[in-house]
Amino acid sequence: MPPAALAPVTEALLATSPPAGLQIKATDIAAGMVQLYNATSAARKWPYTATAMDAQKLDFADKTFSHTFLSFGLPIIDDPVRAAKEMYRTLRPGGTAVTAFWLQIPQGECAQETRCAVYGPDARLAVQPKPEHKDRDYLRSLLVQGGFRFQDVQLHEKSAFLPVRSLDEFALAIWSALGVPPGGWTQHDEDTWDAAVAKYKELLQKRSGFRVDGQGNITLEAIAQVAIVRKTRE
Repeated sequence: MPPAALAPVTEALLATSPPAGLQIKATDIAAGMVQLYNATSAARKWPYTATAMDAQKLDFADKTFSHTFLSFGLPIIDDPVRAAKEMYRTLRPGGTAVTAFWLQIPQGECAQETRCAVYGPDARLAVQPKPEHKDRDYLRSLLVQGGFRFQDVQLHEKSAFLPVRSLDEFALAIWSALGVPPGGWTQHDEDTWDAAVAKYKELLQKRSGFRVDGQGNITLEAIAQVAIVRKTRE
């Protein structure tokens, strides 16, 4: 079975009542995510562990997996085509690969917009997707460049809704998690922290997907594109 990165992927796989002897090889490039997976796995008594590995250079042999899952990763990888080639290489003929990314995610897009608004048009986040990620043909193009056939890629869209209880707390939490620049937080970030959080809150309310109902309840709508592809050739 696949590099399945985070615990929710493993949880979803196990919910399908898979056959006995199922093997899952979970990977992530971030040591913190590997530790989180392993802690979750131990707590739930799963017989699986994660290892730190770069999706652009997997340590697995050719044709290892029957299924591969790359969860919300390709557009934030430095070389997404190389990662797609690794998915193709390690998948068995007849196997299935699944990957997804956001066509719209207001909280993440607002973090990018806020950094540019506060720190200048060339400012960037430490983790920032390729701008093409909103293009509905982008995921397919990456998989095709990786070796899969165009006609074998199936694309699906799914909305996800996130309730926001407190806009102030949400803005602070998301900016703390996503607003970090390359190289980490600086003194300048600390000095302008309140202004950045206020700008984030202001801009979020203007983004597509930000909704307020008649009772004042806030919901954010994100739209994911899911690509499912079979490896039908060597």
